[in-house]
Amino acid sequence: MKRVFHHPPEPTTGKHYWRGLGEYSNSPEFRQWLEREFPAGAAELNGNEWSRRDFLKLMGASMALAGVGLTSCRRPELHLVPFTKNVEWTIPGKFLYYATAMPRRNGAIPLIATTVDGRPIKLEGNPLHPASRGATDTFTQASILDLYDPTRSKRFVRNGKTSKREDFEAYIKELRNKFLTDHGDGLAFLVEETNSPTRERLRGELEKNLPGVRWCVYEPFWGQGTTVAAQTAFGVGARAIPKFDRADIVLALDSDFLDCGQGDLASVRAFTSRRRVSTPKDSMNRLYVVENRFTLTGALADHRLRCPASQIAAITHALAAKILAGTNDSALGSVMGSVQGPAAFGGNAFDERWITGLANDLMAKPGASLVLAGSSQPVAVQLLAYAMNAALKNLGQTLVVRQMPRNPRTIDISQLAADINDGRIKHLFILGGDPVYNAPRGLAEDKQKSLPLDWAELQKRVPEIVRLGYHEDATSMLSQWHVPAAHYLESWGDALTADGDYLSIQPMILPIFGGLSEIELLNELLGGQKTEGPELIQETFRSTNPSGDFQTAWSRFLHDGSAAHVQPRDQPSSFSANAGGPQNSWTLPPAPTPDSPEVVLTASYSMDDGRYANNGWLQELPDPITKLTWDNAALISPADAKKLGVLTGDLLQITINEKSAGGMPVKRELVIAALVSPGHADSSLSIPLGYGRKMPEGGFNGYFLRTAANPYFVAAGAKGIESVQVTKVGRTYPFSITQEQFSIEGRGLVREATLEGYRANNEFAKKIPGEEELPHPPPSIYTHPPLKAPQQWGMSIDLNVCTGCSACVIACQAENNVPVVGKLQVSHGRIMHWLRIDRYYASRKPYSQDRGEWPENPEIVHQPMPCQHCENAPCETVCPVNATVHSEDGLNVMAYNRCIGTRFCSNNCPYKVRRFNFFDYNQRPVGKRKIVGALNIYEEYFAPLTTKGAPDTIKMQKNPNVTVRMRGVMEKCTFCVQRIEEAKIGALARAGASPETRIPRDSFTSACAQACPTEAIVFGDIKDPESRVSKMKQQDRNYRILDYLNVVPRVSYLARIRNPNPKMPDAQNIGVASFEEKSA
Repeated sequence: MKRVFHHPPEPTTGKHYWRGLGEYSNSPEFRQWLEREFPAGAAELNGNEWSRRDFLKLMGASMALAGVGLTSCRRPELHLVPFTKNVEWTIPGKFLYYATAMPRRNGAIPLIATTVDGRPIKLEGNPLHPASRGATDTFTQASILDLYDPTRSKRFVRNGKTSKREDFEAYIKELRNKFLTDHGDGLAFLVEETNSPTRERLRGELEKNLPGVRWCVYEPFWGQGTTVAAQTAFGVGARAIPKFDRADIVLALDSDFLDCGQGDLASVRAFTSRRRVSTPKDSMNRLYVVENRFTLTGALADHRLRCPASQIAAITHALAAKILAGTNDSALGSVMGSVQGPAAFGGNAFDERWITGLANDLMAKPGASLVLAGSSQPVAVQLLAYAMNAALKNLGQTLVVRQMPRNPRTIDISQLAADINDGRIKHLFILGGDPVYNAPRGLAEDKQKSLPLDWAELQKRVPEIVRLGYHEDATSMLSQWHVPAAHYLESWGDALTADGDYLSIQPMILPIFGGLSEIELLNELLGGQKTEGPELIQETFRSTNPSGDFQTAWSRFLHDGSAAHVQPRDQPSSFSANAGGPQNSWTLPPAPTPDSPEVVLTASYSMDDGRYANNGWLQELPDPITKLTWDNAALISPADAKKLGVLTGDLLQITINEKSAGGMPVKRELVIAALVSPGHADSSLSIPLGYGRKMPEGGFNGYFLRTAANPYFVAAGAKGIESVQVTKVGRTYPFSITQEQFSIEGRGLVREATLEGYRANNEFAKKIPGEEELPHPPPSIYTHPPLKAPQQWGMSIDLNVCTGCSACVIACQAENNVPVVGKLQVSHGRIMHWLRIDRYYASRKPYSQDRGEWPENPEIVHQPMPCQHCENAPCETVCPVNATVHSEDGLNVMAYNRCIGTRFCSNNCPYKVRRFNFFDYNQRPVGKRKIVGALNIYEEYFAPLTTKGAPDTIKMQKNPNVTVRMRGVMEKCTFCVQRIEEAKIGALARAGASPETRIPRDSFTSACAQACPTEAIVFGDIKDPESRVSKMKQQDRNYRILDYLNVVPRVSYLARIRNPNPKMPDAQNIGVASFEEKSA
C-alpha cells in the first residue's frame, strides 16, 4: 500500500507552478501520473500491446517452441576470461586519462578521456583549460556512444559494392596524377566546419598545387550572415567574442547563447557567474530575451518578449532608433541610414513601453551592457546589434574583436550548386555531413524546366563523388565511393576553441572499423607519405614556433591538451565607418497571422542538425523545454492551437506556395504532429530539425521546407514565398513525452523571488505557507543505524544558474551504465534515467480562473532531481529483503543481488527517483525485433526465452566499476559510489602508515556535478564546514524539498532569484517570492 503523505494546502494567490498542460488543467490522466509511481498498466501489456490473457495464451505455445519451461528464475551465468598478456604501461582495470578535444563547428571543447584496458569509456572537460574548466555538454558526453555505434560504416564501397582500402588508395593516386595535369580544374570539396589548423594547412597546399580547386564549407546552423556581419563591422578575419562576465545588462535577439551545443562552454559559465548570489548584498546581471519559442536562454531570462522570428528585425530597428536618439552615435546612425525606416515596420504589435524600458536600461550601463543577435537573423539585424554595442561603448569591454582569419576562397553551398548545375564540377569530395538530407531545397534551377533542383538531383550530375562519412546514408547512396570515417577518438587531429586557443586531438583507440580521418584523406590526395601517427599534426605544431626543445614542447602539448604559447590575437575594437551600405538591405515580410503563420526551422537540443540521429542516449534525452523524446514536432502556441482545434499529437499539414526564379509555382508540403507549447509566439510554428531520415526512421523531416532563400524562417511575403497555410489533418501521432511522468505531490518544490524581494526577506526560502499546520516532525517508527563515517556525502543544486541543458543526465547515463529503453517504453513511464530535470512553468493568473484557458506567457524554472539520499528514507522501511539500505557515510544504496523486484520502495518514494528494469535492457535491446506470427509483438516480452542481442561494441563502453543491472531489479542514483570508493582507496594508499585517511577536500565529485557547465551542481563532504557543498548549504537561499515530511534529504537547493527591471511593464509578474503566497 502506498504511503499517504500530508502536504500543506494549496495557496490561493501568488505563483502557480505546473509541469504541463495536464497538470495545469488537473486532468485525470495527470492525476494518475501524480498519485502512482508507475501509471496503471505500466507493468502490463496494454494499449496497442497484448492483454495479459493473450500473453498467457501464448505462453504454452512459446514454451513448446522453445522446448523449455519456466521451472526457475535464475541469474545468467557469467564467464571470466584470463588476461594472458598484459598491455605495456597499463594495469588491468586501472583507469588512464588522456587530454584530447572534440571538434565542433563554433569551437572545439578540450577534454580528458578516461580509458580502461585500452578502450575509452568516459569523457570529461579538461580542468586545465578555461574553455571547459572540467565541464562538458550533452553532445560531448554522448559522443563516446557514437564511437561504439554498431551501425557505423565498416567498409569501403565502390558503386554499391564492397571494396578495399588498397583499391581506394590506387584510385586516389590516379586522381592525383590527373589533377596535377589539369591544375585541379573541375575538382571541389564540400566539408563541415571543424576549425582545424592542420586541415587548413593541407587545404592551402592543395590550392597551391591545384589552383582550380573549389572549397565549400556548409553547416546547416552556422549562418554565413554571421561571418559577413562581423567582417563588415570589424574587418576581414574578425570575430566578435562576448565577455559575459563584464556585462550587467544582456540582450539576446533570437540568440540562444546558453545552448552549449554550439561548443562555447566558456561563455555559458561566464554569464552564469554573474547570476550567483551568496548574500543579499550581492549584485547580479539582468537578461532580456526576444524570441519566438522558449529556449534555454529564454528560460533563464528576467524579461522575455515572445515575438515571431521574422519580426525580430522590427523590434531591433525600433530599439536601435531609441538608442540612437539617446546617444547620437555616428556608427549606429550610419547603419540605421542604410536599413529600412520605421514606416516599413507598421502593423507590428509590440509594447512600446517594453522597448523604451529596455533602451533606457541599456543606456544606463555604458560599457557594461551587451547586445547579441542570433545567427539565424539577417545580416541587417546582426549589424544593428554590433552598431548598438558601439553606441553603448561596449566594444573592447563586453564585446572584443579577435582575429580568426578564414580562407577568402571559401564558397557557400549555393555557389557550389551553381557550379554543379553549369557542369563545371567533375569530381566532388564530400567530407562529413549529409547534404542529400540537410542541404537547402531549391539550390539551383533546371534551365530547361525552370523548376528548382534539390541537392540529390545536383549530386547525380557530378560524374565522380567520394564520400567520407560515418554511415552509409542517403548521400553515400548517390556517391561512387563511400569511405568510412574515423571518429575523433580514433584519430590524430587539432582544433581551435571558440576564442581561438590551439588544442590537440589524440586517438584513444585504433579505428574500430578501419576508417580514415579528413586530414589522412587530404594527405593521400596531396601525395604525402602515408602515416598513421601524429606527423601531420607535428608539422602544424612546429609552425607555431614553440620555445625550447621541440620534443619537450610537443609532449607538453599532448599532456596539457593545448598550446600555451599560441595566443589568439585581439584587434582594436572599432566599428567600421563603412558598415552602412547595400548589404544591409532586408525586406521585412508582413507580420504573420493565425491564418498565415510563419514557420521557424531550428536546431534540435538532442539531434543538433541531425548528425546525432544514431545516438540512443540523445534520442531518449527529454528536450529541456518540451520533454519530448525520440521525435520532433511542430511547436505551436496555445492560442493558435485553440484556433486550429488541435491538441498535442494531432497531425498538421503545412503548405508553402512559392515561385521559382523562373516564375514557376512550387508547392512544398509537410505533415507533422503538433505540440502545444506555452510561451510560444502566436502566428508562429517552430520545427526542430534533425529528424525524419529514412535511415533511421523517427520524427518529421523539416528540411523539406528549408530553401536557400529562406533557410531559417518561412513567412508569406518573404523571398519568393506567396503563402503559408497550416491545416488540421484529422489524424494523430503517438508521442513519448516525460513532462508529467514522475510528477511529485507536495508544496514548495520550486522557490524563487526577485532580487529586491530577497533583500527584503532573505529567509523566504526556509518555509512555505501552511507548513505550520502540519505535525512537526512527522512520526517515524524506523530507527536508522548511526552514521559513523568521518565523511558524509551530500549535494547542493543552485536553481539560479541551472540552464536545464541536460549535460548532467547524459553524464550520469555514461558513468553508470544506464540503458536505453526505446520510445514505446518511455511512453509507458519506464525511462531509466537516474537523474531527471523537472521543467516547471510558472504563471500568476488567479486560481479561480477557468483552467481550460492555458497561460500564454509563463516563466520557466529547471530543477534537477536525483535520489535525495534521505537520512530517514521511506524506501528503506518497506523493502522486505533489505535491498535498499543506508551506508555509514550517509548513502542510500542498493544491493542488486538482494532485490526481488517488489517495487515497494518506488511506491514509497515521495520524490519518484527510483527506476525498475521491466526488461533486460542491457542484454536484449527492446523494440528491435518482433515475433513473426499472429500476435506480432516484440521479443523482449518472451525473455529469457529469446536470444541475447546486445552488440559487442556497445559493451565496450560500459564502466567496469558499475554493475550492469538485469531484469526485475530496482536501481537509482548512488551519488557515484564507485567514485567515492575509488577516492577512499586512493586516500588509503597515499596515507600509508599515517592515520590521516580522509579524502582530500573537494578532490573528486559525482559525474553530474563534473559535467555541469555552470557548476549548478556541487557534491562533497557535508561534514566538512569548509567544503564547497557545505558553504552552499549555509546560504540563506538553501532549502530542502518536502522537508516537512521529515525524510531528511541529503540534497538541497538554492532558491531561484530573478532580477527584473522595475520600470518594465511586465515587472510585477516576475519572480514573485514564495513568502507572498497566502494559504487557503
